[in-house]
Amino acid sequence: MSITGVPEGRGEEEELVLVNVLSWQRTELIRVPWYKDEISRRMWIEGVGKAMQNVSNEAGGGTLVPVVVVPMGYQLLRGLSAVKAPVFLEQKKDGSFFLKNQFLEAVINPEGCVSSLVLLECQKEAIASGCVGNKLVIFDDVPLYWDAWDVMDYHLETGRSAIKEIVEPLKITEQGPLRASLTLRVKIGVNSEMKQKISIDAVHPYLLFESTINWEENHKFLKVEFPVNVLSPQATYEIQFGNLQRPTHCNTSWDWAKYEVCGHKWVDLSEYDWGVSILNKSKYGHSVRGNKMYLSLLRSPKSPDAKADMGKHIITYAVMPHSKTFQQAGVIQQAYQLNYPLHIFPTSHLAKPGASHYVTNAHRVLPLEMHESLSWFQVTDSAVVIETVKKAEDRDDCLVVRMYESFGSRVNVVLKSCLPIQKALLCNALEDVVESPTQKVKWKGNSLELSFRPYQIISVLLYVEV
Repeated sequence: MSITGVPEGRGEEEELVLVNVLSWQRTELIRVPWYKDEISRRMWIEGVGKAMQNVSNEAGGGTLVPVVVVPMGYQLLRGLSAVKAPVFLEQKKDGSFFLKNQFLEAVINPEGCVSSLVLLECQKEAIASGCVGNKLVIFDDVPLYWDAWDVMDYHLETGRSAIKEIVEPLKITEQGPLRASLTLRVKIGVNSEMKQKISIDAVHPYLLFESTINWEENHKFLKVEFPVNVLSPQATYEIQFGNLQRPTHCNTSWDWAKYEVCGHKWVDLSEYDWGVSILNKSKYGHSVRGNKMYLSLLRSPKSPDAKADMGKHIITYAVMPHSKTFQQAGVIQQAYQLNYPLHIFPTSHLAKPGASHYVTNAHRVLPLEMHESLSWFQVTDSAVVIETVKKAEDRDDCLVVRMYESFGSRVNVVLKSCLPIQKALLCNALEDVVESPTQKVKWKGNSLELSFRPYQIISVLLYVEV
């Protein structure tokens, strides 16, 4: 994808456009293709020492920089501001590693397990006493009937450490000031191998794990375990347009049957004012038993496909301790950001505000008014998430905006847009108008007022002047 237009403004020099598809402002780290001298020539920089970090050629080269991008919109990268506090990483005398950012302190042992994880805001330890987190556990997985579909409860009795041998010991690969990283390579199971990167950065309140696994097992089930310093009878799992709770105990046969739970981007275990969340990208099996949180990573069924799940997998997850509730701590937003990274597009020429440009690909040409920064849509309360913006199926010059309430609360919000919207109508998932005398909305100026019930989904047709 590229951005093209008339060669005015800064001429032919390439710049970067950052696109945020989420409905809140976000701070991220991105890799740009230039080094410090070139960046200094191209843009203003506040606090050089804490605003840039070189990226190794092995990792693609260039420079790591922090950016703040407007809600559901785009921003030209023309300046950098230093982060509040740089990250810190050092190796201790016992071979373990100490990592710290403005949110967390962590200790990683030589096997890549988390022996300590402290939330600095409240000075609470997230890892249960005498235990370690990020422990890879492998189970025998032999269902009675449906190999690829069933997971039987008796597999839980066969858990054991998955690491067979450390091939490359834990070592430092990045050391700040914006991101600090450790990597190791291990053999797991009988025939498989994993390379894992453990990192902490200056802008996110979690410890991140990125694993590349060559999986060649037979009827085995791989999970990662985090025993946490939290006591709660229920865990909360994200589902589409909301979340649900499941027991962490086995008091009844119904409770016991929930030993593997479906969830989307996060699972949370919380007490009254404190908890721990596990965020992930595209891993939907979870389990919480007592204080042990599990994320299911890989299975190896042999029927109906003898090669199911074999080969290379890239798996990303993060552990995020937090104070207060998961809603107040921003767990939902952090999980979305992990799954929806910023889109970065180069442009070889930019025009002064008001000139026409186009974002193009093989399927469409979408005109844009190129300002330095522009937010197409945003809402006034973090409880409401704009999940979808799309063209209406059977209406010309009409967009569908679908939102939902994510906290489980009643909330009044204002939907704002910079687009020239003429009219708004409520619709259902089939895009049929559902308005009535008691259920109507009206677009006023550049905004629309809406009221949400807990977990309510609202879809709106927005007619745009073209």
